[in-house]
Amino acid sequence: MQYVLIDAHQRFLGTYKSDKSFSVGDTFDNHNDQSFTVIGLNWKQGGGNQGQSLTVIPTNTALKTAT
Repeated sequence: MQYVLIDAHQRFLGTYKSDKSFSVGDTFDNHNDQSFTVIGLNWKQGGGNQGQSLTVIPTNTALKTAT
């Protein structure tokens, strides 16, 4: 599934392709080794088109490896 990544200010950050279904609190690394935490799920339906976007915040990799 292709996800659109947006930040808390509704700015486009990029796209992410994954077979995983995400929940709030999940973390993932994109192809650029950037880490993100999911803080919102946005499912849009209408006109036959479905869109999935994730509201994310950057995760500090140093904190992630320390725990």
